[in-house]
Amino acid sequence: MEASTALAGRAIWITWERQRRNRSMAARVGATLHELEYRGGAIARYCVLISRTVRLVRSQQPDVVFFQNPSLVLAALIAALKTLRVIRGKTVGDFHNAGVHPPIASFLVPWIVRHCDLVLVSNSNLAPAIEAHGGRCLAVPDPLPHMAHTAQAASTGPFSVFFVCSWAADEPIGAVLEAARLVGRTAPDIKVAITGRAKLAAIGWVGEVPPNVELTGFLADDEFERRLASSSVVLDLTTRADCMVCGAYEAVSAGVPMILSNNEPTRRYFHKGALFTDNSAQNIADLILRARDQHARLAREVSELEGELASSERRTLADLVRLVSHAG
Repeated sequence: MEASTALAGRAIWITWERQRRNRSMAARVGATLHELEYRGGAIARYCVLISRTVRLVRSQQPDVVFFQNPSLVLAALIAALKTLRVIRGKTVGDFHNAGVHPPIASFLVPWIVRHCDLVLVSNSNLAPAIEAHGGRCLAVPDPLPHMAHTAQAASTGPFSVFFVCSWAADEPIGAVLEAARLVGRTAPDIKVAITGRAKLAAIGWVGEVPPNVELTGFLADDEFERRLASSSVVLDLTTRADCMVCGAYEAVSAGVPMILSNNEPTRRYFHKGALFTDNSAQNIADLILRARDQHARLAREVSELEGELASSERRTLADLVRLVSHAG
């Protein structure tokens, strides 16, 4: 952590899930990260996590509380604790896309925003929605994560695609499976690995997966990073507008070219070393083949992009510390 991005006073960062952005952001600003998790049913989970969060805030009495939204329940809890003055310090919400535009209970968002001293979003396209609620907002893309492994293999062995996937509703998984089938017709040596616990029935996939596809299942962090770094290209896709995916930051840190969804903030930020798809099976297949043919150029561009993003990151985090220090 650089001195220019260190917050004065005691800061904590609360999340109800494990996610790389929380870890890297907390580390950069000098906040103590608290990943509160409970594996029980929904009602029990909320009861346990609410209780743990209240106890944490009361025991720590921090000068700054950062929190992730979603969870919308966590965000509403922090706003309530601020209202009741259980939290006497500043509150900073880190709003992901589903926190800015939640699928349910969106009426809570203006109230939560009004009880934040600052709201962070991943890109400037999300800021107007926060500012419309009267919030003070700063766009802070994910810090580039530290990767234990960096690009190793690309020029040796078969060309490989690593699809960073959680089997969420916004991921065009069926299109990727069909793209793999299309690629296999002309380039059967190209392999496509799809991460996460497979839910083929949930996405409506019937029958066997293409023979050039590997469903990896859940990967522990070290194995995930090793597999990503040893791939030829990282594929990370979303159908959400204005959504910047975590796998893109991981790919840049590892030095691996990318195929990403063609939304405006993603295209603007990852402007080197990446190809952009409309999420259709045919286009994904075409770009996999193009990535193979243009791999040397894309790899050089990723290296250039990493340096650019690291410089931008330092400036943005300095702005964040300044805004939090002068908030309230």
